[in-house]
Amino acid sequence: SATDAAETFIRENPTHPRVDYAYYIEGLVDFERTPNLIEHLFRADLTQRPPSTARKAFAAFRKVVEQYPKSEYAHDSLQRMVYLRNRLASYEVHVARYYFKRGAYVAAAQRAKGAIEQYDGAPAVREALEIMIESYDRLNLQPLAAEARQVYELNYGADVRRATARAPR
Repeated sequence: SATDAAETFIRENPTHPRVDYAYYIEGLVDFERTPNLIEHLFRADLTQRPPSTARKAFAAFRKVVEQYPKSEYAHDSLQRMVYLRNRLASYEVHVARYYFKRGAYVAAAQRAKGAIEQYDGAPAVREALEIMIESYDRLNLQPLAAEARQVYELNYGADVRRATARAPR
């Protein structure tokens, strides 16, 4: 497979001037395995799919960006990393929402916190904060709820009541 060929090339030629391309190909292969065209056409909820290939693609693109910043593949790799970061964050929030709906508020808060810490800047971080606020409220952990509200207010404005009202029930 293309992944095997890229991995072999990287292992056997770590200082080759085109090793950046091998990492890029490695990322592309896993990126293409992420969602496919049919899923896009039928608007499948990609946040529900386990993201193992997305994580592998992200790691390969990160190597291109960090180790070969002047590579002709660095810009495209960075753009793909942003897309993958957003997808991975959405998956984590989907899992947090699942826990929340089942009353597992500790698990929901922890999963949401992980999404915030790992995927800062992703659009799903807003919902992750909302889940944290509501989970901490339901657990009667007011200091943690207040801290999450403060972070929410700093990032999204003062309308936390709206955020709490939007949290999954």
